[in-house]
Amino acid sequence: MTHARIKTLLVLILALTCSVAPAGIASAQSSSPFADPPQPFKLDRARQVFMRTWQFIRDHYADPNFNGLDWEAIYAEYEPKVRAAQTPREFYGLMVEMVGRLNDGHSTFLPPQQAGALQSYRLGSGAASVTGLAASLRKMPDHSLLVLQVIPNSKAEATLKPGDRIVAIEGVRLDREDRTHLLFGREGVVRITVQPPNGAPREVPIERETYSTSLIPPPVVARRLPGDIGYLAIYDFLSFTTAMRAREALLQLLRSGRLNGLIVDVRANDGGIIGQMVDVLALLIDGGSAGGYVSRVGEVDAYVIPRGRTIRALDGVPVVVLAGPGTNSSGDIFAAVMQASGRARVVGMPTPGNVEMLQALRLPDGSVLWVAVKHYRDPNGRMLEGQGVQPDRLVNAEWWRYALEDDPQVKTAIALLAQPW
Repeated sequence: MTHARIKTLLVLILALTCSVAPAGIASAQSSSPFADPPQPFKLDRARQVFMRTWQFIRDHYADPNFNGLDWEAIYAEYEPKVRAAQTPREFYGLMVEMVGRLNDGHSTFLPPQQAGALQSYRLGSGAASVTGLAASLRKMPDHSLLVLQVIPNSKAEATLKPGDRIVAIEGVRLDREDRTHLLFGREGVVRITVQPPNGAPREVPIERETYSTSLIPPPVVARRLPGDIGYLAIYDFLSFTTAMRAREALLQLLRSGRLNGLIVDVRANDGGIIGQMVDVLALLIDGGSAGGYVSRVGEVDAYVIPRGRTIRALDGVPVVVLAGPGTNSSGDIFAAVMQASGRARVVGMPTPGNVEMLQALRLPDGSVLWVAVKHYRDPNGRMLEGQGVQPDRLVNAEWWRYALEDDPQVKTAIALLAQPW
């Protein structure tokens, strides 16, 4: 997985660029790296930011071989470019490009405004506003953009529904050219081609608008399926409220009666805060190991699932986790722990195994560097990086093309839940 892989939820939040924020956020700092507002850009500060970024990666990056890069040569390549930079756009573009050369799908550089917008989303503070399409999107393997959620009362609400896919922008198919950046950055109309799950594509105008990050719906959706099967989709663990939202959603399902089974869908989960993922595990698993991270010098961070937090009405209820190529970082770890603990069976396709731990470095200008500093091992000691989770039931299907009730992987999960466990 490359640095250019679009984490489209964060494209929504960080609408000023097409660069992405990291999944698998697990800052080792004791305080927020975003504590102070961004500082005004000064060209004479650029070299300091560059040096601290380059040195931090040199000293702490998880792979001492830097994924095959000569990191000293990277310094020699970018240092004169940084000295020659004349504008913030030019400088920050160089920084994003340099960190992206690591090509690990996680490490990234966030300029000040994007860093602040991400923190606003994580804390739910609503302090940031962005301009673009008012919908939560995720890029699929066929390059289409799956609509996960639409901001209520937005201009997009009349045009888009969850489950729709954007397959072309301004007449150009996304499998030919990535035009996602045209959906964000300024107000105005853009033409998109939308394809619903069971319908023909249609080209429609849609308006980019300015809105607060506080309006972005929680990354958790729940519903009751036929046969009293609960369905819980978790799109990321980026918000500090994700576990709370998941608990509330499950309790709401249980208010209308007991469940005969539960499907937890992390197929579009791009990862996030490891502590939130562990807290969601605690809703279904009463204590135990959640694996741990190992640094390049052998330091270990072990994660333990808290006891006494399970939802008692779900004790003994069989669980299936839906996972696949779009399951990343802490989403991937969630599937691995549920499977390794025996609490769930996994249905779908193999996950990518992109699970490094990130550490945040706050820089003098308010920008933030996220760097992969540790690799993950599951509760059985297995290295997940590059290996991923192998499903108990392999179902090769482009699930994003289907309505939920027609989804082959969901159908397989329901059939599996009906069998004796």
